Amino acid sequence: MVNLLRLHLNESPYRLPEDRLERVLAGAAATLNRYPERAVDLLRERYAAYAGASAQRAAQVGPSPGQVVPTNGGDEAINLTVITLRPLVRQVVVLTPTFPEYSRAARLAGLDVVEVPLAGQDYHIDLDGLSEALRRAPSLVFVCSPNNPTGNLLDTLEALDVIAAAPGPAWVAVDEAYWEFAGETVLAELDRRENLVVIRTMSKAFCLAGARLGFALAAPALSRQLETARMLFNVDALTAAVGAAALDDPAYVRDVVAAVAEARERLAAGLGGLPGIVPYPSRANFVFVRTQRPGPDLARALALRGVLVRAYPDVPDLLHRLRVTVGAPEEVDRSLSAFADALGVPG
Repeated sequence: MVNLLRLHLNESPYRLPEDRLERVLAGAAATLNRYPERAVDLLRERYAAYAGASAQRAAQVGPSPGQVVPTNGGDEAINLTVITLRPLVRQVVVLTPTFPEYSRAARLAGLDVVEVPLAGQDYHIDLDGLSEALRRAPSLVFVCSPNNPTGNLLDTLEALDVIAAAPGPAWVAVDEAYWEFAGETVLAELDRRENLVVIRTMSKAFCLAGARLGFALAAPALSRQLETARMLFNVDALTAAVGAAALDDPAYVRDVVAAVAEARERLAAGLGGLPGIVPYPSRANFVFVRTQRPGPDLARALALRGVLVRAYPDVPDLLHRLRVTVGAPEEVDRSLSAFADALGVPG
């Protein structure tokens, strides 16, 4: 059986250091007869300290533990934001192409979805289009930066200003799932903008996709609303303990980010040297490419060679696009070989 190379879900090729994981599991096992309040409180404290370090670089005070709402992955943070704000908004605005969970959560909540396409060859925010969309009804806007799937940083601060100037009520959720790879965050805006939610995850740079651990951060009043809507014990004791241990000494994250950045540039350069492939600049842990051959067709050819990548067969504007997760160095080599073979490039 072919050993499939998973480059379609933006997972990390690296793992939490094993010695740390073993200590955590041994300690957490002793408390599994209790509900996880204490473990989750420690997790809040550790994440507030971690998030505060990025805010301090912008000369701002970081969030308090009470502003940190733990969730079952970033997906639950998205759904929690929609559920919390559903009584206050009539539509959810998404900047397409982007992560489809925003639209899915909105439709499940019975809200209208308004798409504002990203503009130009560089996929930047159409600020005029965003402003026009906000005139229709009270809105919740999702901004993903770096954006999935395009990989670029968006003009988030400009978008925040447009949203603040909207004629009617408007809220914004900035999804920073990939912020560690880009090094840019709007977390310092929390104290100035009571309509802002920042969504984070430990699935990417922290290498904990299987733990399903995310966070919603907001100003105190809004974070209390999010906390009220949060399902009781949505984060279990083992997950909270693993997350807290990862946050106790997150130096390994810097090593992961540096390794991914180096591999990302090599992957992009290698893909760009192949016929019919044009990579876009990326600030995330994946590379978005334009393909001369239809993306779904090329993705199938790669799968036959044991490499899974993300295609977009149901999105007309992305039929000639693929998203390729950055793997470890040997995985980059294997993926480039598979692309060359699928494209008929002589070995």
